[in-house]
Amino acid sequence: MLSLAKPPETAPLSGKALSCKDMAKKTAEKIEATALELFNEKGVVNVRLQHIADACGISVGNLAYHFYSKEALVLSLVKKIWEEQKILLANYRAAPLFEHLDYILENKFRLQKTFSFFYLDSLELFRVFPKTRAYSQEQIRFQILQFEGMFLFNAARGAFVQGRDYKQLARRFWQECDLWLYSRHLRGEEDLSCQAFKSDLWALLMPCFTPMGHEEYLQQEQQHAGAL
Repeated sequence: MLSLAKPPETAPLSGKALSCKDMAKKTAEKIEATALELFNEKGVVNVRLQHIADACGISVGNLAYHFYSKEALVLSLVKKIWEEQKILLANYRAAPLFEHLDYILENKFRLQKTFSFFYLDSLELFRVFPKTRAYSQEQIRFQILQFEGMFLFNAARGAFVQGRDYKQLARRFWQECDLWLYSRHLRGEEDLSCQAFKSDLWALLMPCFTPMGHEEYLQQEQQHAGAL
């Protein structure tokens, strides 16, 4: 016979339980930070979970409690990249001027330096980790669409010329952005500065400038020069 007795009330979480939760969060953050450092230094394929656990001073079992596989750890780091890029593009939509595009470029460069393992080893990561590939390719498509919208808006406000194939330009712009560090390493070029990165990306857009666009860009560059 089914009992209708009132179930016991759940006891509130103790301070100790909350403390354990905080400790687990800190451990996960430490694992991510350590993995990022090792991945950037040695490349993902050359780093095993044992290496990360040893560097963290924990067991592999403890690491696996937080990240059940190497791909789970890689994907967690990759998601941080794309989440930050989404925020950057959302902020641009709120104030879509050249100075804000320049700000986006500065931060995309920072992300490439911070998460260099992803930008240098993307193809290998996509081969080995299918979830990382699927997630990243979805984000790439989203980013290209955002770039296209950005360029169309600048054409509508008179800073870019009308009638260009901005869908194609958006694909080229993404390619130049996200493969910039890889291509520079491939060519053996030593200048890996933010200024070199921004110069290459603005050079891709300059043929689309109207006189108004050229004027806005020159004013921006003069302001940067005055700030130095």
